[in-house]
Amino acid sequence: MPGEDGRNGVNETEPPGRHPTRILIVDAYGHSREGLSASLRGAGWSVETAAGSGEAIQKAKGDRFGLAIIDLDLPPAHGVAASGWDLARIFRALHPVAAVILVTAEWRADLEGEVERHGWLRLVEKPINPTALRVLVRALESERARRDPRT
Repeated sequence: MPGEDGRNGVNETEPPGRHPTRILIVDAYGHSREGLSASLRGAGWSVETAAGSGEAIQKAKGDRFGLAIIDLDLPPAHGVAASGWDLARIFRALHPVAAVILVTAEWRADLEGEVERHGWLRLVEKPINPTALRVLVRALESERARRDPRT
């Protein structure tokens, strides 16, 4: 979301507080994982992190999540290459009403087309603006609540 921040149109209108959505962040780079996690935890969300697809799948199987933030460029783990796309599909199969934010450092027009075909996917370019991310997560949380009133 290049250029979006609190100074030019993206505002956080909701004060920090408790949010029902549990979030899984998957990124091979610790600084990215921890930065996103700290930003979302600071706004009241419950966050789990995973460094790769194997760890993410185990966490997704063992807990309930309403959102995953997944880096598209995950490196192979234990000789198995599972892209962020693969993991997004697995996560969605385990959590059918959840949303997924795919994160990429290499924005390409074809990515937008692929994301548009899936209503449950969003695409964000690195570096990620923390304020804009929180606004997006709140919007996805609202969409999810409209689709599934049990949340």
